[in-house]
Amino acid sequence: MWVGRSMSHPKESHKMRIQLLVAGVCAAALIPAVALAQQTCEQRQSNRVAGTLLGAGVGAAAGSAVAGRGDRGEGAVIGGIAGALIGNQVAKGRPDCARAYGFYDNQGAWHANAVSRSEASGYFDRNGDWVDGAPRGYYASDGRWMQASTDVEASGYYANGLWVPASATGYYAQDGRWVSAASGYYDRSGRWIAGAASGRYDANGRWMPGQPSGRRAANGAWIADPQPGYYANGRWVRGETVGYYDARGGWVSTDARRPRADYPAGQYPDGRGRLSIDDRQAQLAERINRGAYSGRLSRAEAGQATRTLAAIERQERSLRNRQGDLGPRGRAIITARLDRLSDSISGDFRDDR
Repeated sequence: MWVGRSMSHPKESHKMRIQLLVAGVCAAALIPAVALAQQTCEQRQSNRVAGTLLGAGVGAAAGSAVAGRGDRGEGAVIGGIAGALIGNQVAKGRPDCARAYGFYDNQGAWHANAVSRSEASGYFDRNGDWVDGAPRGYYASDGRWMQASTDVEASGYYANGLWVPASATGYYAQDGRWVSAASGYYDRSGRWIAGAASGRYDANGRWMPGQPSGRRAANGAWIADPQPGYYANGRWVRGETVGYYDARGGWVSTDARRPRADYPAGQYPDGRGRLSIDDRQAQLAERINRGAYSGRLSRAEAGQATRTLAAIERQERSLRNRQGDLGPRGRAIITARLDRLSDSISGDFRDDR
């Protein structure tokens, strides 16, 4: 009998060494992730090889260190294999820069790549992972990727031979310059002008080319300013909001705040008259647009509602006198039609649930 010396069971000692091995390998796997910031596409491309080699080396060292005296060779082999697998997973990606639309850096900024639409097949996300297809969404303020209800053709555009996601407020060109850009703009008549554009809207929906639409943060990241409003079906909807236009001019809201209702609180139904006809039409257009992008309205339902709203607007114009005023009878007719359209949209929302 041994006195004053603690003895551990061989199986427990072996189990402890395995646990230490796993912990060491997992810690080693974090190393390649540090190198993902501010890379070129080619550097993103090489992450897989570099991650595999580094993971294998560190894993082998960790395995040898925690293995028993007679098991150092076995521990090194096991650690090397495990480290290689995890290093490969952390730095995963395809050597596909020749077919990449571009990549997001760790800040979520887009780095554009010169690739034709016929050859492009994917991109690298902000974690360095390869994603098939073009980016069809945006990064939320908390870093999560949010998929948008846009098709591939509307998800981005070409600027000087470089593909840019419509959700990006700009992009880094291949020479490292930051270019502030949007997928297009609405002119004063409410007509969408597609193509790379730089500028911002004033409070009345007038496009001001060349005006900055954001600012640089202390860490160098570009922060877009909130919009003073947005266009829905060619009509300016006033009010601070956050979002972007897809390549076809469709507004995609990225505002995490609760969207406005058809009627402001306390104004419907008793205070219905406090809203102008134009305000109600603009808010209904917003609801239709929001429902179409969220999927709560089908394409057919959104199309029918849009056509109905356009018909109401035409009738409203025909009912106004030469001075542009709408009399009591005309207001009653238009209000009733807007009420029916609003109820129809609400019914479509309920049916969807």
